[in-house]
Amino acid sequence: MKKEKSDLLIVLVFGIVLSYFTYVYVTGNIHGTYSDYNGHAYVYLPMFTKETWVEGWMMVPYCMWHLMTLFFNKLLLIPLESAAAYTTCLFSLFAYLTAYWMVRRVTEAAGSTDSSARAAMIAFGLCVVQAFHFYWLDENAKFSMNPLYNPTYMCMRGFSLLCFCLVCDIWGRQKDENYRGIFFRVERGLKRYYIYLTIALFLSAMAKPTFAEMFIPAVGLVMLGELVTRLVRKDGSAAPYFRQCVTTLLCAVPTLLYILMQFLVYFIWGGSYGGGEGLVLTKWLEVWRMFTQNVGLSVACSMAFPLFMLLIDGRWFVKNDWGRLALTGYLVGFLEAALLGEGGEKLTHGDFLWPMMSGILLMFTASLMRLLVLERTQADTRGKKILLAAAWFLFCIHVLYGIPALILFLV
Repeated sequence: MKKEKSDLLIVLVFGIVLSYFTYVYVTGNIHGTYSDYNGHAYVYLPMFTKETWVEGWMMVPYCMWHLMTLFFNKLLLIPLESAAAYTTCLFSLFAYLTAYWMVRRVTEAAGSTDSSARAAMIAFGLCVVQAFHFYWLDENAKFSMNPLYNPTYMCMRGFSLLCFCLVCDIWGRQKDENYRGIFFRVERGLKRYYIYLTIALFLSAMAKPTFAEMFIPAVGLVMLGELVTRLVRKDGSAAPYFRQCVTTLLCAVPTLLYILMQFLVYFIWGGSYGGGEGLVLTKWLEVWRMFTQNVGLSVACSMAFPLFMLLIDGRWFVKNDWGRLALTGYLVGFLEAALLGEGGEKLTHGDFLWPMMSGILLMFTASLMRLLVLERTQADTRGKKILLAAAWFLFCIHVLYGIPALILFLV
């Protein structure tokens, strides 16, 4: 009993630390003229009144963060700056607890469950990692799975992690009726988990549609590749798997319809503010190169840890469902970042870089889960131990770059 209370206390301590730093960051950042928090709190939120609610929704149809902030501000009478910070803290805690649960479940499935202290520390680290930064190099335009400056993305992360877990377990059960699930008890059947996936994916689009814009094509491509493989094998498994593909992708229909509505509202019916000309195809990496001429270095600084895991265990990212989904998701997001933009004056906003950042989230998450498994199953030689230690070192450096970003406004 004392051990359980001690474990719970450790999890709470890391959650409190994350919430405190997040609160300080948001309240310090919200007054900046070019801050995303400033725009969402002082431009969009005032539009959500009884008289102008439709206009407000048209300006920002992905409004989960805004509705929660309005709840704190209007119903609980909390000042707007604090209400905005509480909302971001709430969703940051959701992402942290989801990551903690994932670490515990993955390590349990690998044979030995991580202690609460270590699991909480790893989950905290995953929620604060940032790109490497070297001021003497041209590695601008780096991106992170934790863009603290954007409230809607921070709102979306927890739902993104849940979608990843659900799809991985659903795929496992589709391929093997004896698969018991790592995150969910899918041996009881998949019907309820299809419903959960539909809800989680839809909520992620209500928070920010960019994860779904990357994730749905990635899931479709991975399942299409598996279907083609089964057709080539001619072992009779293609037909039942095709039905499973249809069932899985039906989970995305409500989200796709909502994203289509958002697109129509934002680009066609006038919701976009200032000079937007809608979705446009750009030259290769045109938007990215507005910020740096060394895209390769920027990618390396953004994803040093996942790239190292890809280097030492590339086969897993090709053969395993988790790795394949994460890698495909990142590549889909990268292509969207490289080829899409919002026309006119808003081209420089880089609005289609967000799906790639969600791909980074999948790569970091999958790489971390794989590392947790490898240290339990593959650390049997000195060489392998050195490689795993190097992977942990890179992950910790990403975390160390994230901590100053959180405490920037304390000084």
